[in-house]
Amino acid sequence: MLLLLSIIALAIGPFVYELGRRRPAVRQFLDGLIFITIAGIVCVHTIPDAIHVGGNIVFVFLLLGLAFPIVLERSFHDAVPQAHGFILVLAALGMTVHAAIDGVALAPGSAVSTGETLFFGISPLAFSVVIHRLPVGMAIWWSLRPAFGKTIALAAFAVMISATAAAYFFAENFIDLTDATSVACFQAFVSGSLVHVVAFGVSHEHDEKQESQWQGWPYRVGILVGLFIIFTAPHAAH
Repeated sequence: MLLLLSIIALAIGPFVYELGRRRPAVRQFLDGLIFITIAGIVCVHTIPDAIHVGGNIVFVFLLLGLAFPIVLERSFHDAVPQAHGFILVLAALGMTVHAAIDGVALAPGSAVSTGETLFFGISPLAFSVVIHRLPVGMAIWWSLRPAFGKTIALAAFAVMISATAAAYFFAENFIDLTDATSVACFQAFVSGSLVHVVAFGVSHEHDEKQESQWQGWPYRVGILVGLFIIFTAPHAAH
């Protein structure tokens, strides 16, 4: 059941975003939700977990990841769209690894799928893992579809869903993934690059009109909902 819910939450992300983007206020809300949720996942979960597994060396890869998009764009100034595309592919690979880790976490017998329950036998932590997949799905669509088109974006979803399912059914074969230093370093590097993508988007259109729109109340409400998903949802049973 947890696997099915996680797949549904991820898969409906594009539909929610496509429906919402037709209305400016709703789109601002979704942009705020995507921004803070992905930033929160990276800063609150992915990076701390990577540091816990890999140790101090992870900080080096995190800094490299933060610097990588800037160096790439400045080195290939005449090919900025291609540079952005490469960064997005890297981020998609990182999210696929994250999807596999989600599958391990949701597997029967894991700490996420056992313990105190909210409803239908779902634990608070498992609920948090499932619900964060919705903004992740929106973020993947938000970033990949404009850059590569629907076919590539849908292919990325298929790969992520496959990774989650494989890790869920064969968790014992994927368990080393959560404790591998090399994976932790890769996740830190991707996290740094992903922060760049989330903060600046894929077009880098930092005009005043866009910035003023981002100050609107729908964007702020989206941020608040994202913060709820990150910090409050796991403790909803308490």
